[in-house]
Amino acid sequence: MKLLLSVLLVYVSFAAIARTDAVTLKNGDRITGTLVTIKGGNLELKSDVFGDLTIPLAQIASFSAEKPAAVMVKGEKPLQGRSSWSPRATRKGGASLSYTVQRGDQQTSNFTTAVAATRDRPETPTFLRHWRTNYGLTMVFSHAAQNDISVTSNTFSTGLRQDYLFAPNDFLFGLVQFDHIGAQGLYLRQAYGGGYGHDVIKTRRTLFSVLRGITSVHEKFFTGDYNRGAAALLGERLVIKLAKLVRFDNNVNFYPTLSNSGQYRYETATTLSAKLSNRFSVNAGVIDFYLSNPAPGSHKNNLAFTTGLGYTF
Repeated sequence: MKLLLSVLLVYVSFAAIARTDAVTLKNGDRITGTLVTIKGGNLELKSDVFGDLTIPLAQIASFSAEKPAAVMVKGEKPLQGRSSWSPRATRKGGASLSYTVQRGDQQTSNFTTAVAATRDRPETPTFLRHWRTNYGLTMVFSHAAQNDISVTSNTFSTGLRQDYLFAPNDFLFGLVQFDHIGAQGLYLRQAYGGGYGHDVIKTRRTLFSVLRGITSVHEKFFTGDYNRGAAALLGERLVIKLAKLVRFDNNVNFYPTLSNSGQYRYETATTLSAKLSNRFSVNAGVIDFYLSNPAPGSHKNNLAFTTGLGYTF
């Protein structure tokens, strides 16, 4: 698959008076001149001091053009206007928090928090191979007491996924994840793996991605039992902007065990959020962790319904 950058051609028109475009390199050097083209992973610049220069984009920290430019990408309408470019990554994400207290014949308290963050290259008309970092955290702490009998059930799940985008909609990934799920008798699960991902739909309103891979799994239960083996990974992520202030998010990861036929687990999180301001939102969601072979006497499902406030960063 050819990269969009290989078919990118930038033409800059300028008046009779001289104009100055500026290129800042990653080592801090700044070169001025006249932009000729950007194609094939290189920027061509005509400098009054150094003459004709060909600079690899990988060495450029930022670029800006003094006069209007036309950017033409195959299959898309030309873009015109002032041109600037920077490969610096952006960080975006959100955190939600909810706390519930009930006092009566039974005293209960529930605390839930979730964090999802992404570090990625900003959207530009050009595509460059790059890295993308995804981080997720889910914590659910529950406590119930009645007639001097108390039950505590805690869930902690965190994971880091590193993507390498080698094409606009295709990427390879590696991941690491740690889980502690009291309702399933699971003391600690460690999962390490990788695979291939594809953005099936990628528009301003909708993102739908699928994952395929394999993981190595180590599980330790409160009973002292251990499980070690391999599991396949089939996953999807769906994000839909239903309205200007309303957003729907859904993540599902399914892990069929390869070393023990018929055993599997899955994790899913669904959230509906509505913005209250630029940073704050109100949300409601469902979190479910399922394990087909929990510790004896434990539940297969660990299901939580959440509602609370969210913060976007």
